[in-house]
Amino acid sequence: MNRFICIIVLSVLLFPQIVLSQQDDLEKKIEYKSNELGKIRDEIKKYKKELNQAASREKSSLEKLQETEKNLSLTLKLLNQLNREQMHKEYEIQRTGKSIDQLENDLKLLKGSFSQRLVNLYKQGDMSEWEYLLTSKSLNQAIYRYKYFRIISDIDRRNSREIRYTIDKVKEKKKALVLEVQDQEKIIAEKKNFQRSLAEQKQSRAQSLSVARKNKQNISKTIRQKEKAAQELSRLIASLEKEQKNRSKELERQRALSGLKTDNPFQQSQGVLGWPVQGEIISRFGMQKHPILKTVTENSGIDIKAKQGTPIKTILDGVVTTITYIRGFGNTIIIDHGSGFYSVYSHIENVSVYENQYIAKDTVIASVGDSGTLSGSMLHFEIWKNRTKLDPEKWLGNR
Repeated sequence: MNRFICIIVLSVLLFPQIVLSQQDDLEKKIEYKSNELGKIRDEIKKYKKELNQAASREKSSLEKLQETEKNLSLTLKLLNQLNREQMHKEYEIQRTGKSIDQLENDLKLLKGSFSQRLVNLYKQGDMSEWEYLLTSKSLNQAIYRYKYFRIISDIDRRNSREIRYTIDKVKEKKKALVLEVQDQEKIIAEKKNFQRSLAEQKQSRAQSLSVARKNKQNISKTIRQKEKAAQELSRLIASLEKEQKNRSKELERQRALSGLKTDNPFQQSQGVLGWPVQGEIISRFGMQKHPILKTVTENSGIDIKAKQGTPIKTILDGVVTTITYIRGFGNTIIIDHGSGFYSVYSHIENVSVYENQYIAKDTVIASVGDSGTLSGSMLHFEIWKNRTKLDPEKWLGNR
């Protein structure tokens, strides 16, 4: 009997704490996701403000194209995040629904137990506890009855408190469910708006691209922009080093969970890394002469010609640090592979990953596109060791 009472007391004491702990963890996840969405919205607002400020200035066809491309990139980024938010919200709704079912089942059991207790009291008649004690045949029986009544009384009080607590939790969860469904409806409505905007932007980009390609001067402009893009990329990677320690810990943890090497696997993979995409190399690493303009420029990576829409795979597992648009490179993804190694994928479209996501080797992260270039669909690919550019062909394996 005493053991049974202890179990009930522990259950009553621990149940609310477990529920609250799980709720706190969930709220942290929701807050994180909402922050990510807020950052992208702020980025879009900032860019629109820049466009409005420059609205009065006459722009070249290339500038108009790049503005459209960046706007398109930000819209896609927001839509990807909204998809994540929607999936997470669906999970929350399912989880809250299950929680309500469980609580209502618990409440049913508690009420049943309490009702049975009332029936038993009724069957006992009007005799009070004191009358039971006074009619005891011995002192030992009186002591036993006294302890029994105290235990039963404690159980009644705890059951009563737990019933009230469970009723309150059911009400709270049902309110939360209503809010979650409303949030989901808002996300779906926002997605529809941006999907319409996306279709318009794609049409606008196709028109701008057609105009920009007719002007040969734009080709030389994109080459100069590519040199500036390399400098911007260098600054981006330098800024990423500040958070490298935290990402390294996450990488080690994920690799340990997957049974992979945690000790500098990138360095050990030199010459055997898989290719990010199959295709012809049209521009190699280092100083290269442009086939049309005959000008010599430095290529900070390699350019691989491939059909638009061809899947792009990551060369090794890592953490996605950056998804952005860079003039000259177009849509760009940067992945941190640990130990100071980064891989860069540019001129891409259909991005299927998100920032701060851990991804396994050979994960499809995007597809080949033509953003940021007038030379058709291709992948611009780079490998960095801290702030030093490396020749990708020396790291990739034979095809």
